[in-house]
Amino acid sequence: MAESKPSQANALQVGSGMSYIIKPKTMALDKEELKVLVESSVDFASLSRNGVDVVPYLMTQEIDEHFKILNGPSYKELVIDFWVRAEVYDEDATKGEEWEKIAENPSLKGKTRK
Repeated sequence: MAESKPSQANALQVGSGMSYIIKPKTMALDKEELKVLVESSVDFASLSRNGVDVVPYLMTQEIDEHFKILNGPSYKELVIDFWVRAEVYDEDATKGEEWEKIAENPSLKGKTRK
């Protein structure tokens, strides 16, 4: 399989002389079609409604600020940008593809994908 390399047109120059390559989209979805559901990592209100009020204990130990960080802001735009550019690697499918290629051309047996 031939590897496609990102074009330099997608390179983003930064002040330190380095450049980052912006990966192209891997999905044929528009950003507007994706919906990000934001949930609290630790839902103290739900715990309290169910008879488990742990907030006083957290305040006594002065660790309530740490939980505020966990339930902090969610960057929906960043999550969406990640998902439209994500790739899934399926090891079983890759092995099957390798076996098919070896069946077509037995001289490939023992060689790596590189």
